[in-house]
Amino acid sequence: MFDKFIPKQRKMSTRVGGLLTLLGEAMFLFSILNFLMISRLQYYSEGDSYIRTVFPHYLFFLAGLSTIGVVAMWLVYVYVLPSKQRFSQEQAVKDSRSPMYERIIEVQGELAEMRKMMENLSEKVEKFSEKELR
Repeated sequence: MFDKFIPKQRKMSTRVGGLLTLLGEAMFLFSILNFLMISRLQYYSEGDSYIRTVFPHYLFFLAGLSTIGVVAMWLVYVYVLPSKQRFSQEQAVKDSRSPMYERIIEVQGELAEMRKMMENLSEKVEKFSEKELR
């Protein structure tokens, strides 16, 4: 029913996707520059001298903000990323949503069958070699 409304995807080169990926990665660098400019404006703001009282020099203020950023990155790395990864993996295998997971289950079944066949063959080879030795 919805197939009429969903447009078909086109086979294209990787140039558009690569360009968008590069732009997305470069935007991170621009956000660092924005952060530095905004922090400087906040530090030297005339209406709020409290920051200059706590941090007597701009570099101390920047170091404090950087410390908060590093702690935040550590928390994300230790707690948030594993949780997000596990959640997305559980959602992917739920209700047969992932064709790759279904294929892995199929391959595991085939491997189990092959192991049984190898065990049977090795037993037969052992029995045959015992008969030959007698």
